[in-house]
Amino acid sequence: MIRFVLTRLLLLVVGLALASILIFLTLRVLPGDVAQVIGGAQASPERVAAIRDDLGLDQPLPVQYADWIGGVLHLDLGSSLITGTSVGSELSQKAQVTAPLGALSLLFAVLIGAPLGFVTAVRHARASGMIVSGLAQTLAAVPIVWAGLLLIILFGVVLGWLPTQGFPRDGWDEPGRALRSLILPALTIGIIEGAVLLRFVRSAVLDALGEDYVRTAASKGLTRTEALVRHGLPNVALSIISILGIQIAGVVVGTVVIEQLFNLPGIGRMLVTDVGNRDLPKVQSELLLLTGVVLIVGFVVDLLHRLIDPRQRERADG
Repeated sequence: MIRFVLTRLLLLVVGLALASILIFLTLRVLPGDVAQVIGGAQASPERVAAIRDDLGLDQPLPVQYADWIGGVLHLDLGSSLITGTSVGSELSQKAQVTAPLGALSLLFAVLIGAPLGFVTAVRHARASGMIVSGLAQTLAAVPIVWAGLLLIILFGVVLGWLPTQGFPRDGWDEPGRALRSLILPALTIGIIEGAVLLRFVRSAVLDALGEDYVRTAASKGLTRTEALVRHGLPNVALSIISILGIQIAGVVVGTVVIEQLFNLPGIGRMLVTDVGNRDLPKVQSELLLLTGVVLIVGFVVDLLHRLIDPRQRERADG
């Protein structure tokens, strides 16, 4: 087990290193000049050149990369080229919106997708199961912006139950208002991701229902549902953990879009603004953080698979 963990940790580090290089190089080929943005449209070439020199933008790319990644290794994400503020402090502040939004979105997705996926699999031959399954396929294909707009109209405009824009100025000092402002955007992501999860859970449960051990348990007096719950859940759990690992990446992408739609001051909205401003140190640190979250989730999923499924340990030990 220790060897497995160390191997996965090495792969995680290599993945982060490759991601940092890709992010750094990709941002350098984007059109635009941050020195020109800072200097303004009327800045002279000499002024723009002086700004590039002050910011180190005239240094060779390997030097710029080494400066950035060296700071990251020392937990220093640098400073904004536009405002001069610390990137780490801004990310910490914005994460107070994005992290709860992502967690609440994933919770909604699980609450929607897991039980309904189980029910639709058990009732796959009945009208109710077919209807719910068809609805899930439709929802999974709906663009997240459309889903958000529909929820805004229904719950915000027509019913007036939930706020549709912004986040309390005092943040989590007003927990009730803060939570209410996140419910609608989180529900938007949760419905779409929950529909995707439902389909995977349904498929996993149907596969488990066809296994010999479930049929054998059912032949001994258990109902199909009881046999599935007692003997098939570990295999179903592995499938659910795998898809949840993938869906967390979907949630991360969804927050970028949803924070724009609901005017939430999170990391996603900051990322879009910084890309427009060509604020390279902020953008590359933000992208590396989001990439790191996805890679770490993959690492955790691998560990959970190893812990839950004894067959993987036996193959490795053998």
